Amino acid sequence: MLLFRRRKKPVENRYALRWKLDRFLSVYDKERQVFIGRVQDLSATGMCVASTEILLPIDQRVTLMLESTRDDGSMEAFAVNCRTMWVKPCGDVEDTGINLIGIEFFDLSLMAAALIDELVREQNLRQI
Repeated sequence: MLLFRRRKKPVENRYALRWKLDRFLSVYDKERQVFIGRVQDLSATGMCVASTEILLPIDQRVTLMLESTRDDGSMEAFAVNCRTMWVKPCGDVEDTGINLIGIEFFDLSLMAAALIDELVREQNLRQI
């Protein structure tokens, strides 16, 4: 008699679709003014950042600056309040030197939420 079924894959806690970015979106620690990495994927509720160093401890609340180059070549930067959810190596860190950092947004300003929504919509249109 089987009482429990073993799951092959952990349950996802996400409730928003993630989109791989085809534009370079840089991430900086606003307070320390240090480059963290680049956004690998983005959703309305968070992002995954590829970083060459683990500069953000897990469960740390921080304000990050996202900087994007628009299609017309202009630069756009905006701040997001967020919390680090997890950090894990990307493949073999000794070979790649890259870590992935899971970020969850909270208390977003209306402007930041609108800009993230615009980026997600642009990616959504490009995925079709």
